[in-house]
Parts: sequence; C-alpha cells; structure tokens
Amino acid sequence: MGKGRVSILRYNPESDSKSHYEAYEFPFEPGMSVLDVAFHIYENLDGTFSFSYCCRNSHCGLCGAIINGKAGLMCRESATQEMTLEPLRNLTVIRDLIVDRHEYERHKDSLRPFLDRVSIPEKEPEKIALDDLDRFKVASRCVECYSCVSGCPVVRENRYEFLGPAGLVQLARHAFDPRDELNREVVAYSAGVYNCTHCGQCNEVCPHEIAPAENIEMLRAQLVAKGRAPRVLNELIAMVRNTGKAITLPKNRKPFLDRDARTSNSKVGLFVGCNIDYDPRLMPIATAAVKVLQRLDVDLSIPSEQVCCGTPLKEVGALEQIKDLVVKNVEAFRKAGCTKVLTLCSGCGLGLKKLWPEVYRNATGQEVPLVVEDFTEFLAGLPWGKEGLKGLKLKVTYHDACSLRRGQGVHEEPRQLLRAIPELTFVEMAEADYCCGGGGGVRVTNFETAKRVLNRKLSFFKDLEVEAIVTGCPTCIKQLTMGLSLRQGRKVAVLHPAMIVAKAMGIE
Repeated sequence: MGKGRVSILRYNPESDSKSHYEAYEFPFEPGMSVLDVAFHIYENLDGTFSFSYCCRNSHCGLCGAIINGKAGLMCRESATQEMTLEPLRNLTVIRDLIVDRHEYERHKDSLRPFLDRVSIPEKEPEKIALDDLDRFKVASRCVECYSCVSGCPVVRENRYEFLGPAGLVQLARHAFDPRDELNREVVAYSAGVYNCTHCGQCNEVCPHEIAPAENIEMLRAQLVAKGRAPRVLNELIAMVRNTGKAITLPKNRKPFLDRDARTSNSKVGLFVGCNIDYDPRLMPIATAAVKVLQRLDVDLSIPSEQVCCGTPLKEVGALEQIKDLVVKNVEAFRKAGCTKVLTLCSGCGLGLKKLWPEVYRNATGQEVPLVVEDFTEFLAGLPWGKEGLKGLKLKVTYHDACSLRRGQGVHEEPRQLLRAIPELTFVEMAEADYCCGGGGGVRVTNFETAKRVLNRKLSFFKDLEVEAIVTGCPTCIKQLTMGLSLRQGRKVAVLHPAMIVAKAMGIE
C-alpha cells in the first residue's frame, strides 16, 4: 500500500468568502475508486468534507465531480496517487463538491420530460417495434449526472436559452418514443436545440457513452423532417441541394476547384471543402497545401467533381440529402485512382471518417475504398525532417478544433509540425480545446451566443503575446479572425498549418 495525495476545492458558505484548495493524504491501493478516497477523507480526516452519493454503482448520477480536470462519476473513476477534485462547473456550488441541481431541473421539468399521451392503448402491455426501440433506448440510459452540463460552453454562457445536453437527452428520450403524443419538436426548439455548437464535450465526458450531441442532431432531424427548422437553415439546406456547396460564392470570383482542380490518376487525393473552395480568404490554404505536397514529391489529384462533404447537413439535421453527396464524392476520388484522401478542414475530415462509411455502405452495399487523413496527420507520418524547413521567426499558439481534437482524435500531429520548424516559438494555451463558438450552425442561429463563447476562448490568448494562432478548421479561422478584429491592440493572425509549413519551406 502506497500513499496518495488529493487536492480538493473546498467551500463552506458559513465561513468562506470564496473557494480554496485543501490537500489530504490517503492510503492508496490500485483499483480503489475516487469515491473510496472521498469516504476515507470524510471518515478519517475531515468530517466537514461534503459530497453527494447514493448507489455507488454509477446509476444515481449524484457523485459527479471534476476529477483531474475532467467531469466524471467518483464511483466510476479509478483513483490515482495524485489527484485534484472540484465541484461540477456551470452549476451553483452549495458546499464543497455538492452543487445545486434544482435550477437546472426546474428548467428541464417545465418542458414536460415525461411520456405524454392522450389516446388509450388498445391493449397492454404495448408492443414497440425494434427499430423504434433502438431510437430511444440509448437516451434512456441517462442518469442525469450532469457531467455533460458541466463541460458545455453554451450552458456556461447562456443557460436560460439553452436547456443543455442532459435536458435535451431527456427530451429526446420521449421524442423518439412512438407512444409519446406531445409535439416535441416545438418543445425542443424552445429548449434551444439549435444553440448547440456540436463541440463534443458532452460526448467525451458522458460516463454511459450516450453521445448527447448525436441525440441533439436527431432532434434537429425531426424538426427538419416536419418543416420546423429555422428559416436560415432551410436556406442552407436548399443551397446545398441546388449547388452542392454549403456557402455562397462571392460575385466575380472563381472557386479554387475551377482554377486548380487536377486529375493525375494518383493514389493521393485532396478534398478541399466548401469553405476553402468558395471563400477567397481561405483559398490560400489550399494553394499552400498543394505547393507543400508538391515540394514533398506527393503526386496529387484534386477532382473537380467533389461537392459538400455532408457534415453541415448532418449538424443541422438534414439527413436525407447526404447520401447523394457522399456517393458523388466517393466516386469522384475512386475514378481519379485515389486510395487516400487528405482533408484541410477538420469538419470535412470528421465527415469523411465518421459519416461517409455508413452512408456509402447503406447506399451502395460497398465499403468506402479510401483511407482518410487530416493534412497534419499525413505530413507528420512522412519520413522528412527539419532539413526541408527554413527558419521561421514567429511566436504561435495552437487552437484544437473540436471536430479535429475530439471528433478525430488528432491532437499531437499539428504540434509535432510546429515544433519541427526551426526558430519558431510554440507556446501552449490554457484549454486549447475549448470551443470557439463557431460550430453547429450557431453562428447563424444565435450569433450572440456564438460571440459569448468566442470571447471566453479569446481570453486564453491575451497573455501569451503570440503573433499567430494556428488551427486546422476554416470555420474556427473565420470565427477567431472575427473576434480578434473587434479587439484593439497588436494584431494576431489566424493561420492554417498548411500555411505555416509553406512559410517554413520558403514557399510564397
């Protein structure tokens, strides 16, 4: 038996003006839970230490806390020899690790989160088709531990307009139940279902792997199917249907693909994405990427037939149109002879990796004949080193795009590239993977909420004194650039990794 040490954020409203940390030592045994440590402290070291628990088996959801910086259930998480415990965030702290759940639950309960029906069943027990059962049985596993609420950036900034992931999962549980007769689409709309940035924090911390963000997408799909989506999103859906792109092309401008598409029957293809193809501010990303790959002797195909990846439609709930987009894209790269596709957009990369295989399989009965890698993954895996890079005197930090860090698990590769550049100074920011507020369509459905989430993200940069922020998401680039342009002081550029590598190679 060894010794462990835990630092706990304590707060006693009767004597403390603010929270403070207190440290305790405990006898550490491999396999013990964090809740075991909490009980040892309460029973042997400090009887005033307060925390919640009930079942000790991850079914009641009461022992939620921030464990080493991440939300989880104390009964489910294994203790480590060095730990930090804090109360759940985005909820008012009553005492120590006990938080006030009532405000959140009153908001949720006002939206009738129970089976609501008028008609009388023909016979009991009722039979539910397996397909219908599959839709709501996952949501029914939610124990309302509020780990997802604790990590949600939108709840933090706008808890009155957004019910949050836990409440929307409870709503989904009944919206997907064929026995329920309440108009759940209207309820979901009023609960802020279109205020979710789809950052994936909730999916990452959910102890029962319910994937609240996916349930929110399915709720949105019900609104789209019944014609109740916001008008601006209906316009987006129509645009993709009519043009194959999720953004409009400025007047008197040519798309990147019109100028630089090429088919050379090569094994490596480049998926450009709507933003980079149509937005003149982002086109230099693709130009830089192509030049870098050429310098590295990568034979590249860029099929002109490629269209929207389908991710924007999935995020807003327009699922029916995705099949044609996916099939058209896969066939374009297959005909070009590609076996690997590189992406410059983290959202596109997530779609190609996670969305395309299932959609293409359902549409054709075949597997997608392509391996997909983010641009930084591909470069980090090549056998080239610093000899191909010149010095670049620049101080930068890196922002983890949600769809790249949490969606694809790509975290270290961009940092490897930055650290490999001579004379470049790379500094980590606090909460590098905190959402910038640009995803999930919130930029168009609730711009004020998107800005508030962005302002918190920008607060992590202000003391770093960097000259550039690097990120692999075009939407993040636009969002961060907008926020920085509204702030006075030294200008900070927002750059894609392809542009940084091109500069380091001396490519203009």
